[in-house]
Amino acid sequence: MKRLFPALLAAALLGAAIAPAAGNPLAGRKRPANAEPTVITSDQLEFDYQNFVALFDGNVVVKDPEFTLKTDRMLVTFENSNDVKRVDCIGNVDMTSDDIHARCGRAVYTRENALVVMSDEPVVTKGKDQRVAGQVINIWLDDERVEVKNGAAVEARPNSFKKPAAGGDAK
Repeated sequence: MKRLFPALLAAALLGAAIAPAAGNPLAGRKRPANAEPTVITSDQLEFDYQNFVALFDGNVVVKDPEFTLKTDRMLVTFENSNDVKRVDCIGNVDMTSDDIHARCGRAVYTRENALVVMSDEPVVTKGKDQRVAGQVINIWLDDERVEVKNGAAVEARPNSFKKPAAGGDAK
């Protein structure tokens, strides 16, 4: 059970990719010890202790107080220290947090550079006001930076990218 915790953490970190900017509920803060748990369900779980790999296979659902992630398959790779090294979500990746929704065929989180790479028809929407798509969407969680490659398409209603006023919320 002690080794399963990093897999839960990895799923939480990957879910943070759907809201990388100021609206990201997970960026730059640690969760309190009494926070609701992250729960991962799948048809099957295979854990290879020798190679530091966990494979959640079939109907993977990650439910966290801050987001929900669904995918066909999730592979979590660990360092020898049990820290998460990389998380691969493969097939029908669907992530939701508040009014932010992201979907793609593949999403890869790399801990070393806090980078999430979404590929295979990635689309990220925020409510009805903003939509971003391209062949590849790179999200650097620590830098609150996004790059859309190869056919970037952005749809935004006027004033939908306003920064929040002091003490207020941005759209």
